[in-house]
Amino acid sequence: MAIDPNNLSQTATLTFAEEFDAFDTWNGTTGLDTVGAPQWSTKIRATGTMPYNDESQYYVAGADGAAGAGNSLPNPFHVADGALTIFAAPAAPDIQGSLEGQAYTSGMINTYHEFSQTYGYFEMRAELPAGHGLWPAFWMLPEDGSWPPELDVMEMIGSEPTTLRNTVHSQVSGDQKVDATHYLNEANVTVSDMTSGFHTYGVDWEPDTITWYYDGQPTFQAATPADLDKPMYLIANLAVGGAWAGDPDATTPVPAQMTIDYIHAYASAPASSALTDTFHFRDAGTGDDLYTTSPSERQYIAQNLPSYTEEGVAWMAPAPSADTVDVFRFVDTRTGEHFYTASIAERNHIDAMMPSFHDEGVAFQAYADPALAGADALTVQRFLDTATGDHHYTAGDAETAAFEQAQTGANWVHEGVAFTVHTPVTGTLDY
Repeated sequence: MAIDPNNLSQTATLTFAEEFDAFDTWNGTTGLDTVGAPQWSTKIRATGTMPYNDESQYYVAGADGAAGAGNSLPNPFHVADGALTIFAAPAAPDIQGSLEGQAYTSGMINTYHEFSQTYGYFEMRAELPAGHGLWPAFWMLPEDGSWPPELDVMEMIGSEPTTLRNTVHSQVSGDQKVDATHYLNEANVTVSDMTSGFHTYGVDWEPDTITWYYDGQPTFQAATPADLDKPMYLIANLAVGGAWAGDPDATTPVPAQMTIDYIHAYASAPASSALTDTFHFRDAGTGDDLYTTSPSERQYIAQNLPSYTEEGVAWMAPAPSADTVDVFRFVDTRTGEHFYTASIAERNHIDAMMPSFHDEGVAFQAYADPALAGADALTVQRFLDTATGDHHYTAGDAETAAFEQAQTGANWVHEGVAFTVHTPVTGTLDY
């Protein structure tokens, strides 16, 4: 499902947030990387310097620029007031021997170790530097070390502060063919001055389309290449020089600075309008669980089946789509017990071999892949009473644990996951 950057609370789930209240570099467990990741190794040095693009900066690793570092390199990173500033500056003569021939120092951050994701919305809020030869960027590379693909959320050169470049690189498809294994789609978009304050740069990467945004407004859209289907990590950097940006000149303000307020990532979340309340009734005498998404059936049960007590909304079921599966409902005509399965094979077996079970058809939908339910996924477990043949369903870990504890030593057997649905929205129910 496409994500709306102007309505993230309803269309997306936050999966990564770097607010820059501090600057924590990778410590083996958490933190940002400040050196290049695997697929850069054939084109750049370990520090992240890119002679492949004829760039002039040396990316100082966070540890190298820390106070007291042995090589005394300048620290290009500074955090204040919840923002990270990356400084690019000419290298002093006494450190140029440590810079592999590069004339400037600068900084780069990435989430190679900390975070990567397939599909979703990715956004940076930043103020960019003006000046000839400056090249700030926010982009993405595959976690597996391959290249292409590459997804460039934004690039700008400081001498053209109103021209925003959005690009996707691929090995298999694109409007422009660079060589036999490199294609791209790109747009140069005229926007307001990106150096005149903070602006947001975002991309909604979906399985079929990629849509770029500037300050919440779409700037470009392209078809998603077939090879852009793997986890990608995030990169933000301030390059200096290069074939595209040109060399800094006497008009270039130095040190230059790129200030990042935040970097966020989101995964698609089911729209609440696409979810259906699933009402739960329980027969106090038999223990039968009855679930329905039908308002009319809910009303009928409440009015005509006094042994069934309504226990509220058990979960929310997604609307039918290519991402969902049918959950079938049966009723045992001998006992009145209701039975649910998302397995077509199990449904066919019951239809063929268990004549007392009446097939009532599709009761509701569930997610084909539990990950599609997002952060509010709710896993329903199924239990069988081997003494009576009855089934019981628990929604969520807490309910499952409570039931297992209560039934210790009894005849109940845990049959595993029945299906995955969505946690109900609190405060919207009318029971």
